[in-house]
Amino acid sequence: MRRASSSSQRVSLTPELRELLDEHPQVSGGIAHYPFPSNRRHRYENLDRFPDGSVVVGDAIASFNPIYGRGMSVAALEALVLHHTLASDDRGNLAVRFSERAEKVVDIAWLMAVGADFAFPETTGPKPRGTDLFGRYLSRLTRKARTDGELREALFRVIMMEVPPTTLLRPGVAWKVLRPTRTGTRPDHHSSAEGLSRNTSQVRDSGTPDDR
Repeated sequence: MRRASSSSQRVSLTPELRELLDEHPQVSGGIAHYPFPSNRRHRYENLDRFPDGSVVVGDAIASFNPIYGRGMSVAALEALVLHHTLASDDRGNLAVRFSERAEKVVDIAWLMAVGADFAFPETTGPKPRGTDLFGRYLSRLTRKARTDGELREALFRVIMMEVPPTTLLRPGVAWKVLRPTRTGTRPDHHSSAEGLSRNTSQVRDSGTPDDR
């Protein structure tokens, strides 16, 4: 991997980042690629029955393009859902009840990851309804968040999965996003995925798992 420099990097480096790169020597000449560039989801909540004494969590329910760092967050939230399911109900039909409740957690992360991947034309697979419209809205929000602390905080809380993406559509946020800008600059279509390398990603929603 080449060290970033002013001659090869389009974006100027901050003094802090330049100092960090100067103090830490390059340790590898190769670039490591993740071998599974896709989002994949299994709809266990659609099953009528499930093997007793077993539950499915984490990547076994849904695996995401690893560039977004969603896997550990979703697994932790699913563990919390499992805790509440065990604490509030009996153990009968546990797996199905847990899968139904975990669906809400996965839905949020799935829409964010899949929506971001569809900013790139190379992405294939079923596209959730409204992806393009929300993608344009999110691109505009991301651009304006660079200079607006309220928008930046709202976006950060969604990225951290503290609140659902629907909070970005609240009137106070939407007005800041949609009001005309004074600079006359055009929004960057890929600003919501800024800093990410262009890649080919696949979206796979398997529906109800088969009996294999």
